[in-house]
Order: sequence, then structure tokens, then C-alpha cells
Amino acid sequence: MAEQDDNVMDATLLARWVEALTPVPPPAALRERVLARARGGQPDPYRTVRAEEGWVPYVPGIDMKMLYRDVGSGARTLLARLRPGVVMPEHEHIGAEECYVIEGEITYGDLTIRAGDFHLAPAGSAHCPMTTRTGALVLLRVKLGQHVPEAGLP
Repeated sequence: MAEQDDNVMDATLLARWVEALTPVPPPAALRERVLARARGGQPDPYRTVRAEEGWVPYVPGIDMKMLYRDVGSGARTLLARLRPGVVMPEHEHIGAEECYVIEGEITYGDLTIRAGDFHLAPAGSAHCPMTTRTGALVLLRVKLGQHVPEAGLP
């Protein structure tokens, strides 16, 4: 009698699980893009990132959402959602960092930037530790490869 491999799932059980699944249709826009590619058509030149899509935990207390990577210029545009009490250690910028505060506020030393404020950290500059009392939602444009140091909640 042949020895059974414990790493192989029973085919009958697998077939029953597959039959029990409820099909979920893809979003219409995704379906159209896939069909266009299959037909040899050009991909849609536009990019839309929905409000609820793409959020990923980045470091403790901060979630990020990549909006756009511009490989030609070496920049990326992203959203960062910071929870109240987050502390970001001192850090340097290899490239310019543009920051627009959408909600809340962030404080660098004695400078507090609030919703509607824009802050530029030029290439080669260093930020003192950053904190947020209220939490914040910020739009960032940074150079590809820009490192954000480990943050955390107190």
C-alpha cells in the first residue's frame, strides 16, 4: 500500500469546499480592464484609488495608502493616517518631502501644522521628533526609497 503524503489535500474534500463557495463577481471596472487586456486593448490610462481601498499598516500607529509611484521622477504620492499619540523619531530626508495636512494636526518641536497647512522638508534636511495629539490624515509626496523610521504609540 502506498504511503499517503500529509501535505496533499484530499481531492474529494477539496472539490466539496470549492462547490460550497459562493461566487463573487469582480468589480465592473476590474472586469473591463481584464477583458480589455485579454482582447489586446490598451489599458486604461487613468488611475483611481477609492477611499476604502489600499490602506496597509506601516508601523505601529500609522497606516499608509500608496496613491501613485512616478518611477521617472523618483517620487511617490501617498496618504498617511496617524493615530492620536503617535511619535515619529528624528529622521533625515534623502529627497524633498511635501506634506499637506488634510485632517488633524502634527507637531515638530515648536511648529504645529494643522488641516489646510503645507510643510516642505527639503532634501538633506532633518526633522526633530514628530508627534500628533489629535491624530492626522496627511498627503505626502516623497522620493522613492525615502525611509520612514519606526514610529510608535506611547
